[in-house]
Amino acid sequence: MKERDSRNQIGDLPFRVKEGFSVYEFIEQLYEANVVERINRFLVKVTFNGKEFLAHLHDPGRLKDLIYPGNLVLIRETKGYKTKFSITAAYSNSRFVVLDSRLHNIIASKFLPEAYEKEIKVGNSRIDFKYDNTYLEVKGCTLVENEIAYFPDAPTERGRTHLKELRELMKKGFNAILLILVMRDDAKCFLPNEKTDPKFSIEFWNSIKEGLNVNIKTFKLVGNKIIYVRDIPLCKTNLT
Repeated sequence: MKERDSRNQIGDLPFRVKEGFSVYEFIEQLYEANVVERINRFLVKVTFNGKEFLAHLHDPGRLKDLIYPGNLVLIRETKGYKTKFSITAAYSNSRFVVLDSRLHNIIASKFLPEAYEKEIKVGNSRIDFKYDNTYLEVKGCTLVENEIAYFPDAPTERGRTHLKELRELMKKGFNAILLILVMRDDAKCFLPNEKTDPKFSIEFWNSIKEGLNVNIKTFKLVGNKIIYVRDIPLCKTNLT
């Protein structure tokens, strides 16, 4: 596996966080539990303290390598209509992978200037952030295979739409950044998941050719804190 020179690939962000610093701290206690079964996209049955509970999963991805019977997860108490707990992270490759996508924009905001707008309507969708002359869309990534991070882990029409909207914005003279948050620290580089969603992959590479900047950050869970580890580059391919 070869890595591309990150200087030719990454759009700089106005960093307010240094490597090794916390970007989020859970105030709730994290408890170890085990997966019994995934009932649907957002509902998982777990065992905790010898009892079975339903836990909310705020990640619509397939997560086949993370949410499967018997795997160790971390849950925390949350108020939900059907559930008392939320899945916070799942164990993989000797580490916990943070799964709660509600945290993505909170984390992303730590890397932006203090003056920014959120949820900006663009075309028929919304882009996560705008600051100065720049639009920024955030994607969370949890799938890593052979030290390569992949997004998405399920087909995403919404993701393709966001890339198309960013391309239209660039044509109008705006800067555009795709910020990918890899919620684990065992990846050395990133690729779009061509096998799972070839249409997204095509849109991804075409967008880069037209000027889209991609910024990829890795994180790890230490105790009750999510720590920013480092940026990683795109993997070198015949398209880079």
